[in-house]
Amino acid sequence: MESSLIKKIVFDYFDHKCTSIQRKLIEEWLADKNNLDLFHQYLDEWESQHPQYNFDPDRGLEKVYRSIQAPETGQKISVVQAKPFRLNSLFKWLSVASIVLVLGWIGWTKYAKSPAITYRTLINTVKEGTGEIYEKENLTNGPILVNLPDKSSVILQPQSRISYSPKLFNNRKREIVLVGEAFFEVQKNPEKPFFVYTRGLITKVLGTSFLVKTQAEFSEVVVKTGKVEVFLHSDKNKEKKMTSNQLEGLVLKEDERINTDPNQHSLNKPLTVDKTNLKLPIQSLSFNFDETAAITVIETLNKAYHANIVYDSTRLSSCKLTAHLSDEPLLQKIELICIALEASYVENDGRILIKSNGCK
Repeated sequence: MESSLIKKIVFDYFDHKCTSIQRKLIEEWLADKNNLDLFHQYLDEWESQHPQYNFDPDRGLEKVYRSIQAPETGQKISVVQAKPFRLNSLFKWLSVASIVLVLGWIGWTKYAKSPAITYRTLINTVKEGTGEIYEKENLTNGPILVNLPDKSSVILQPQSRISYSPKLFNNRKREIVLVGEAFFEVQKNPEKPFFVYTRGLITKVLGTSFLVKTQAEFSEVVVKTGKVEVFLHSDKNKEKKMTSNQLEGLVLKEDERINTDPNQHSLNKPLTVDKTNLKLPIQSLSFNFDETAAITVIETLNKAYHANIVYDSTRLSSCKLTAHLSDEPLLQKIELICIALEASYVENDGRILIKSNGCK
């Protein structure tokens, strides 16, 4: 959010003119301790434009007592000329002071409970107790395919990276840390939930396809098939959701998307996906084939997954396939195709080699 807009909202806050939504924005803004100095700077500036009367409580009480005693003693009380005191100004000043204290406390407690989530913080959490981590970064200009140990597929976009612990992955759960953007097709396994951690939120699935995108300003999840649960790192029920084998809470369905607010402190309302705005081919492909040439099927997969599937085009030239594939990871799709072709495959150094004797 622009500093000029924040300043205006804060000044309205001091003037008691802000809305409940604006108050919520300020509370979330103050949750970042880096904004506290700027907040106090705005307060000093606002007070300089709205000077308050310096009230001396002892002197004020003395005047009250003297006024009460005057009718009884008959003494003549000299009147001291002073600037008129405006009670409203005192109340206003006290209100501002209390707001500052309350907001400062809210900001401190939120920060204390929810420390800044960084890529390194997430990595350290995932590799805790193992001492090792596997990291894959896409330094190319195009998407790359990453096959996970459980045979789930990840299409990693340029300048993005994923990390996981080889020792912990697929043990009781499957955990991935993501920076950037990636499309996931997760191998179905309800007994071992699959988690994607980003700076803004946690995505949990049991086996489905979806896209996760994280930037400095927000995180976003777009569901292609199945169901996806999303929740914040600060969710009070986080531990329960992390240990459960069920999807609960905020669950997105097919063709739904959601993102966090600019400060990554809350989730916006889920929206229906506008498929015309989907950028990745794999997000719109259905992978339904009826009596389609096997070579065409394989090349479709090559293009969609940015894969390197190698085969003998001469032997497969007369082969046709009827297959209705969905959100299976690439390797599972290859297995199904090989079963239909009575073929086999091996994966080696990023290549998928299909071995076939051809079709009659």
